[in-house]
Amino acid sequence: MKIKCLGAIRTVTGSSFQLDNPSGGQILIDCGLFQGGRQTELRNFNSALYKPQEAKAIVLTHAHMDHSGLVPRLVKAGYRGPVYSTVATSELLKILWLDAAHIQEHEAEWKTKKNKRQGQNKVEPLYTEEDALKANELLVPCPANEPVEIQPGFQVTLIPAGHILGAASVFVRALEDGVESKILFSGDLGRQGQLLIPDPQIPPPADLIFMETTYGQRFHKDLGASIEELVSVINQAYQEGGKILIPTFAVERTQEILFLLSTLWHANRIPKDIPIILDSPLATAASEIYVQNPHLFDQETKRLIKEGLTPLSMKTLQVTRSAEDSQKINDIQGPAIILAGSGMANAGRILHHLKHNLWRPNCHVVFVGFQAQGSTGRRLVDGAEMVKIFREPVLVKAKIHTIGGFSGHADQAELVAWLKPQLHPQLTVVLVHGEEAGTIAFEAHLNKLFPEIKTVIPQWLDTLETEGLRLAPTLEPQEAPREEVFGELDGAWRDSFQNRLERLKALMANRERPLGPAELANLENLLSQAEEMVLRY
Repeated sequence: MKIKCLGAIRTVTGSSFQLDNPSGGQILIDCGLFQGGRQTELRNFNSALYKPQEAKAIVLTHAHMDHSGLVPRLVKAGYRGPVYSTVATSELLKILWLDAAHIQEHEAEWKTKKNKRQGQNKVEPLYTEEDALKANELLVPCPANEPVEIQPGFQVTLIPAGHILGAASVFVRALEDGVESKILFSGDLGRQGQLLIPDPQIPPPADLIFMETTYGQRFHKDLGASIEELVSVINQAYQEGGKILIPTFAVERTQEILFLLSTLWHANRIPKDIPIILDSPLATAASEIYVQNPHLFDQETKRLIKEGLTPLSMKTLQVTRSAEDSQKINDIQGPAIILAGSGMANAGRILHHLKHNLWRPNCHVVFVGFQAQGSTGRRLVDGAEMVKIFREPVLVKAKIHTIGGFSGHADQAELVAWLKPQLHPQLTVVLVHGEEAGTIAFEAHLNKLFPEIKTVIPQWLDTLETEGLRLAPTLEPQEAPREEVFGELDGAWRDSFQNRLERLKALMANRERPLGPAELANLENLLSQAEEMVLRY
């Protein structure tokens, strides 16, 4: 069997692996969006790479968009097969795909208006709400820990992996010429003792494991210490009269932080009168799905629910429903805790709150999840003094906090603990879903601990073969069909690009004095526009 690495290779987004099953055709394990920068996100438009009209089935590990968000795009391109996942993942995807489609359509409409003013072409969305609804019809919910034969000779078992509600590792048994291959895709692995969700289960031994390495070179803070740090930040901001902005992913992290805030509020650990605002209709809808699945929580969370210590029991909790409600948050004087998406601060309502508060010294921004390279969140964590929000420069005077103990990903020690029971001398571990430096560091750590096993770090679009588990020759990345993404290169585009180059030359010619912040931001914007056009054509 050949396995092509379509995403999450030396990066943390775009997770997808294409299995060529001789008995039943091609199967995709995960089908995620690429996120974190223009060049990376252009890969999302290359539908042909996934062969949507030839694929027979898609199996998803969980509902996060970097693992599932490209499915509606494949449906738009002709995919009509089943989409297998756990029951909870299926329920979450019904709302997440529609929300993503709405964002895609809104952004395409906004970019089209901008392009028309410059004589450029219409921008098509990655997919539409109609595509998302069609994708919803293909969902096939599967119970955890029960084998499902999805193609002749091809069986999958979804094994709870922690991380978020419904997350699973995918254990594959495939017959080829009478020989059985056992392949495991870890998906995203949760932490030991994390909030809400039980610990990851240990799967049966496999011949080949595709293993995530998001935190392959890092160790998380202790959860108790992280809680104390959050309490300290909230109380400091309250004394300073500033806002606490928490960029959160709509699924899992929002629910975890809300449950934690509820516990702290009831225990009088944070001010009783501080407004706690959930500014995310998507997170609110996801929270309702969580409430409907209490049997998937850990024992501690079940106890809290039984005692009535839920977020809804906080008298200061406010949930916004409309854009108008969100805008009114800016009128709040004094401290407030605001949770809004997206978790990497690269889209969504959190951008509006950052724009209105980043320049305030008494504002505190708390990151409680992984920040991918190229995202606004990553730039803030790395100490940027100015960031662009809605193409406008915003000065950063707020205090930036990274509290790693709330991460939904296993750290280095927890990854090793998950892998150790599955070791045997014939095992090959393919290291994926991590930034390159972290993945390489984790490989070195594994080689030192377990020299008897083989490890592989593939390149994007490499192909592995289960026979001998050897790497096939590296393939060159396939570019998206130009006409599908950007249309024809015309005179208006050339004129627009030439104008930008002339403006850039004029700006760079002024070298008698250092450029000020506004001029630097303008230069960055011009370079960004030039880079985008080069990438497009």
